[in-house]
Amino acid sequence: MRCFIRAVVAWTCLALCVRGAMDECTDDQNRPQRCMPEFVNAAFNVTVVATNTCGSPPEEYCVQTGATGVTKSCHICDARNAGDPRQYHGAVYLTDYNNQQATTWWQSQTMLAGIQYPNSINLTLHLGKAFDITYVRLKFHTSRPESFAIYKRTREDGPWLPYQYYSGSCEKTYQKTNRGFIRTGEDEQQALCTDEFSDISPLTGGNVAFSTLEGRPSGYNFDNSPVLQEWVTATDIRVTLNRLNTFGDEVFNDPKVLKSYYYAISDFAVGGRCKCNGHASECVKNERGRLVCNCKHNTEGDDCNVCKPFYNDRPWRRATAENANECLPCDCNGKSAECFFDPELYRATGRGGHCRSCSDNTDGPHCERCLDNYYREQSGGRCLACGCNPVGSVSPQCDNRGVCACKTGVTGEKCDRCQPGFHSLTEAGCRPCVCSPSGSTQECDVETGRCQCKDNVEGFSCDRCKLGYFNLDPNNPQGCTPCFCFQHSSVCDSADGYSQRDGLPGSACSSEKFLGNQILSYSQNLSLSFRVDRRDTRLSAEDLVLEGGGLRVAVPLIAQGNAYPSETRQTYVFRILMKCFPPGAGYLDDVSLVTARRGPGAPARWVEQCTCPQGYQGQHCEQCTLGYRRSRPELGAFSPCEPCNCNGHSETCHPATGACDCQHNTAGLSCERCQDGFYGDSTQGTPADCQPCPCPAGATCAVVPKTREVVCTNCPAGTTGKRCELCDDGFFGDPLGQSGPVRACRACKCSDNIDPNAVGNCDRETGECLKCIYNTDGFFCDRCKDGFYGNALASNPAEKCKPCSCSPFGTVGQQTGCSQVTGQCQCLPHVTERDCSACEPGFYNLHSGTGCQRCNCNPIGSTNGQCDIISGQCECQPGVTGQHCERCELNFFGFSSSGCKPCDCDPEGSQSAQCKEDGRCECRPGFVGARCDMCEENYFYNRSTPGCQQCPSCYSLVRDKVSRRRRRRRCQDAPGEHRSSLSSSSVVTTVLSVIRLCRLVLLLLLPPDFDRRVNDNKTAAEEALKKIPAINATINEANEKTRQAEAALGNATADAREAKAKAEEAEKIASAPWRSPVSPCRQRSLFTSQTSSSCRRGNIGERHGCRHGDQNQKQFMDPGQQQVCVLRLSNIDKVDLSKLNEIDRSLQRAKGQMAAGELDRKLAELNDVAKSQEEMIGDYDRQIREIRADIANLNDIKNTLPDGCFNTPSLERP
Repeated sequence: MRCFIRAVVAWTCLALCVRGAMDECTDDQNRPQRCMPEFVNAAFNVTVVATNTCGSPPEEYCVQTGATGVTKSCHICDARNAGDPRQYHGAVYLTDYNNQQATTWWQSQTMLAGIQYPNSINLTLHLGKAFDITYVRLKFHTSRPESFAIYKRTREDGPWLPYQYYSGSCEKTYQKTNRGFIRTGEDEQQALCTDEFSDISPLTGGNVAFSTLEGRPSGYNFDNSPVLQEWVTATDIRVTLNRLNTFGDEVFNDPKVLKSYYYAISDFAVGGRCKCNGHASECVKNERGRLVCNCKHNTEGDDCNVCKPFYNDRPWRRATAENANECLPCDCNGKSAECFFDPELYRATGRGGHCRSCSDNTDGPHCERCLDNYYREQSGGRCLACGCNPVGSVSPQCDNRGVCACKTGVTGEKCDRCQPGFHSLTEAGCRPCVCSPSGSTQECDVETGRCQCKDNVEGFSCDRCKLGYFNLDPNNPQGCTPCFCFQHSSVCDSADGYSQRDGLPGSACSSEKFLGNQILSYSQNLSLSFRVDRRDTRLSAEDLVLEGGGLRVAVPLIAQGNAYPSETRQTYVFRILMKCFPPGAGYLDDVSLVTARRGPGAPARWVEQCTCPQGYQGQHCEQCTLGYRRSRPELGAFSPCEPCNCNGHSETCHPATGACDCQHNTAGLSCERCQDGFYGDSTQGTPADCQPCPCPAGATCAVVPKTREVVCTNCPAGTTGKRCELCDDGFFGDPLGQSGPVRACRACKCSDNIDPNAVGNCDRETGECLKCIYNTDGFFCDRCKDGFYGNALASNPAEKCKPCSCSPFGTVGQQTGCSQVTGQCQCLPHVTERDCSACEPGFYNLHSGTGCQRCNCNPIGSTNGQCDIISGQCECQPGVTGQHCERCELNFFGFSSSGCKPCDCDPEGSQSAQCKEDGRCECRPGFVGARCDMCEENYFYNRSTPGCQQCPSCYSLVRDKVSRRRRRRRCQDAPGEHRSSLSSSSVVTTVLSVIRLCRLVLLLLLPPDFDRRVNDNKTAAEEALKKIPAINATINEANEKTRQAEAALGNATADAREAKAKAEEAEKIASAPWRSPVSPCRQRSLFTSQTSSSCRRGNIGERHGCRHGDQNQKQFMDPGQQQVCVLRLSNIDKVDLSKLNEIDRSLQRAKGQMAAGELDRKLAELNDVAKSQEEMIGDYDRQIREIRADIANLNDIKNTLPDGCFNTPSLERP
């Protein structure tokens, strides 16, 4: 049992762990992978068919207690009460939700009704489709049976196969060995028997769990074990209950005992997965309501047990962890959508998909070839009909290019025409043409049989040369060679007596072997081997050149069908002579020229014998006959021959060149002109036709046609003129000595500073340079012009003479000239730079015309002593001004090396914005301070009337007292005087008493709507609550200062009598407000004192009231009366007692008036309002504290909740 539980737990954990990974049938890269439906209780809510159930008719049963003599608890089983699980125990309760608190169960009839061996009860579970079963678990409501068996069916119409036996008597009941096991290699589909769960205890709640793979050796290699895969497959589960477990007391046939023995099962569970063979992740209901797999991997079937149509390229297999074994599509090359699995094809090729119904005239297992008499087009698409001509083709089948096999002499892709050299297509093929192989292309007209001749051949059989051609040669692509005859005759024939000669061998540039008359090589081949350094070498139109006799013929290297040159040596064949190329262009080798020689041997039929016209002679008409000459000698033998013509100055001429042997000072091919140095008309035909020229030696002359004047031509270098009597332009001298001694003409020397294209650059007699350029001057243009400087003889024009460009403001006398070597201009005093265009540092005013002036900047007020070069303004320190930075700017003071500081005088309190040298401003009356920004003692600032105004007369009394006190102190400080016994602390205490009294009076003067204004500021009170911590800190600080003040003032009781005396005088002063309106100054003082006192007591409501009181005070007082009075008490001296008595009397009168005016009642009302507001604020504060406490309590509850207490799924699904 323990082993089984471990196995079940392992299966369950494995199912839970792989569930997430098996939900999808493809991985992240969309590759197929094994997938499985989720692990479920396949029996849940599935109806179980039981062959026996209690309650029909109703019957009594008793609960087994296991104790003899003990009264048993008996109950009624009644099938009529299906809604009452206490009386109804049908098979539906085997697979319902198992609730431990309200257990339901199926129950059989009792032993009293005959339920005992050999009578059996079957419980049959129909799963609806095949499942991969992991375990079968039964939970018994009574004791477990002594013998029962589990069966299964692999398919719904299959036989029942034993799954497992449980019995205390395995061999007797089932003929099985108790607790047997399966060895490796044995049948792993055999059922085993065990007595492990056959004991009568426990009497209720006993479990029996069967693991399908426990004890199966191949269970650890399940993916590769078809036996176990079949073993765990089941569509139906049957439990057969064979023998009840008893205590043996049934032998007494006690009805009550027999009623206590029966079968009862509370839960029937079957753990497993919907069987999809690893090709589906879920099972769904089809249109008929049956459970089927939602198949992937191109599979189908209830269990994904077959491949889809057209996915039969390999046999169907179950998916494994290593291989999804998805069904692969058949390869039909897009020509079919149907196929079947062919085992023979799969064994032979590894691909078993055999295609059916191939389209586009294709055939084969993969539609990979065409049908007979079809071929596949070159694009690899459709198969086309061969269409072979039945007359000309051998068979109707063509090759893979669509070309048919033709009969003799037949050609064409479809064998529909005769080959070249054949004609007349028939069933026997085509007949051969009868053509001369030397003069034809071996082709003839397919209908008439007339031969197709080469270019220079004619005739039906192409057996003769055309006119102007000779030597019918089979190796000649044109058939016949054109007559050469130096283009003088078109009639020729092969010459006799010439034989073939081996080709003239040679190498690169060994042109000597190929020089001379090579006419015997006419129309023959020049062959050579050639390669280049680089394949991208450029070719030209004149790669190969044939030269001779003044003529030149050139062709490119790729002419006549030759290949493009490369780095590999190639053979080229031409009918021309090769010229040596420059180094590096290419590499020549094996040069050979076919030629002939006179003598015996193989006839050289390419050598011609011309029939020459009149005036020509020779084998090739290469000579002129006697009395003829070349009309164009430069053409050599190609020149036409014409009769000789020497203009009467010769009797013969050269037959080859046609040049006459001229006399009488004549020259020319036909003596048509005079010799050099002579002039005249040689065509007259007389000996005196040419006369000597009247010119210097070596010169020639000519006759002007109109004037018949003789003019010298071709004068000696540097001379010109009709008789070469003058020097040419750019030369000087006297060639004929017309102005003195003879001087030969020489070139002018102008230092390369003239324009060679200009005329008249120098004097023709003296040689003086007249047109100097580049700003040069002098006889030889060898120096710079005035106003320029540099090197006139420099070779670069840019480095020759440059303009001085002297500044007219900084140059002495506004001169424009400068040193021709350095270019330095003559500068005025304190002027610098080459062109005198700038002042020296510390100087300015270049435009003055007298030199630059000194800046004279103040060394303290300027930054660096420099100034503006135009205005002379120095660069000043901050706050400094002046041309020379010699003074502070307006409203600045403190002239120093760091600049001047701003006065910053208060514009309202000072007489002007300018201060004195010490920085103190000149104040208006009532203002004091360095900036005049404070009011004088006993003066206050009034916003309505700008300026400091004197405080009211009440403060004059204090001021006067202070003054008298000071004078008295000075007198007491004299020797022999006694000091007053009244301390300053007493005076301070007295004044504070007066201030408190004034505050009380001021409260009576508050506006009547003060209560409404306080109530209207509820929101402000709530905002004030937020500032309570800061206010508390302020109160604590105020309390500390109060304690310090009390310590300083001393014992108040001891000084009370003296304070009363001082208060009497103050009371007199205080009585003034009842006689006249209270001064704004005193109102502000009294209210401020009262507010400060109230705030120091630390009450929240009072502090709130303090702020509103201050606001109300500002509203009560006229804006023009909101004054600040400065009361200085630090130097108060003794107080006059008579004045204090007067104050006391005034206070008594004020108290009487206060009583008459019901001030006490009003104060009580104000106190009540303040108290109610204090209570309201306290209530708000309490409510806020409660809300915050509730929030904190909720946060604590949330933080103490354990994870998973809410929003989590139930542990067990229904």
